[in-house]
Amino acid sequence: MHLGTRSLLVFWVAAALTLGSMSAHAGLWSILGKAATKSGSVGAKAGKLGIGLYALEDAAGLLARLPDLPKQAALAAHVSPEGHWTFLNKQGDTFTAAYPHEMERLNAALVPDMPGDGKLVLYLSEESAFAEAQALKSLPANAELNVVIGSDSYALVRGVEGAAALQARVRPNLLVDLTSQAAFEEAVFLLGRPLNKSNVRMLAIEPGGPKQLASVPMFNKAEKTTLVDRIDPASISSAFGKVRGQTVLITGRVEGDALHVVAAGGPGDALSIAKLRDAAEAADVNLVVLHQSSPRQPGARNWLWQQAEVEGLKDALAQTTYADFFNSLGTSRGALSVTATPDGYGRTLLQALPPANPSGSLTGDFVPWAGDVTGEWFGNIGVHAVSAFTRDRAREQELDARVIPGIPSTLQIVAFFNLIAGLIAYEVSWPWWNKIWPPENRAEYGRTLGYQAARGLRVLAYLLLFLPLIGCFAFAWFMLLKLWEAILAPVHIYRIVRGWFGGRKAA
Repeated sequence: MHLGTRSLLVFWVAAALTLGSMSAHAGLWSILGKAATKSGSVGAKAGKLGIGLYALEDAAGLLARLPDLPKQAALAAHVSPEGHWTFLNKQGDTFTAAYPHEMERLNAALVPDMPGDGKLVLYLSEESAFAEAQALKSLPANAELNVVIGSDSYALVRGVEGAAALQARVRPNLLVDLTSQAAFEEAVFLLGRPLNKSNVRMLAIEPGGPKQLASVPMFNKAEKTTLVDRIDPASISSAFGKVRGQTVLITGRVEGDALHVVAAGGPGDALSIAKLRDAAEAADVNLVVLHQSSPRQPGARNWLWQQAEVEGLKDALAQTTYADFFNSLGTSRGALSVTATPDGYGRTLLQALPPANPSGSLTGDFVPWAGDVTGEWFGNIGVHAVSAFTRDRAREQELDARVIPGIPSTLQIVAFFNLIAGLIAYEVSWPWWNKIWPPENRAEYGRTLGYQAARGLRVLAYLLLFLPLIGCFAFAWFMLLKLWEAILAPVHIYRIVRGWFGGRKAA
């Protein structure tokens, strides 16, 4: 086969592998594709509005999907750093209000057909939800406010006195504080993570219990629920290594840094939450602490011989996302207010507290809600708050980007591009490989099957081991050879032309 034809064939093989990788990384490539589509579709709109490129893109897309309601008008809204609001209706018409008297003409300008008793619903860009309080106060007082995050929107509500000034209702019983845009995005992302029920472990901390945890949870086949794992308090930190990458739930009464636990008929114990958090971080475990007024552990029995059960936990574990999990825990207790704060490298602390306790402190006593005592009589342990020490957004995205578990995504990306580069530079990389692993000698194999298997193994090692390591170096040497060929091309052409003329003269 001619050298150029062989190079072309290898190029098409590399292109096919690239397309295959695209399908394996469908999530990543679809995101990139959407970003490219956005940049082309909103460019003209952004120029017309005179605001940031993507300021109203998500809100405008949401408007297009909303149904038309008889007594409701929806508008997208964005505020500039100067405090000027730009509004957009479903027809693409815009209106900018810089002063109060201009805001009064908003309905007539964009929604003239809305009846007098109709409701105005505003979908704010994410940046606008974090604007100064004065800018938000300039919006129509009777308007319903929502914040748009990607393709989703969340209703905005005023926080209680002393808490965050504004909160987003991500679920009926779950509010997220809008303290900062970065913290809000972190909380919304983590709450939207899928809850893999097969990796959730509920622990009952009992003195004298097992010293280790099984690597996989035990299930109740009849109820299709995860069974409680018993663990000795002295061994709980070291036991996290057996459940690496999973989610661990523990319960008890929290006082300061101490988690108080009491097993059935046994003495009480106090564990350091800071030490548990450090152990969870070392084992890459998502640690969820359920705050209770009682230190009793799941599965223990009270003096009425009722078995203790965390109220709402069974329904919570049946949910699909962490937001639904938190929402289920707050169903019988009222809404929970969520905040996200950094908790070390690659870690975030999610706290879900009752809105009536705006301090947001992990330490401190939680006032028991009505019915706690009665609930304990009948074996129900009420959850007052939740503290989740989890992997942060960047860490979760890095794990999602991995095709092969256990290998960092950056290394996998480098190996993939090395593979493609090595295939393109086949003329260089294959001879190198022949020197390391010489071709098989057919005479050394009695059967054709063994010979072909050895050849296949050699090709696989070339593709999966050799090229991911040296592909870029082979490509660099290949390009230098091509560059040298290009430099010498005029000399070759001159020799060809001279030989041609020499031949004609001799003839």
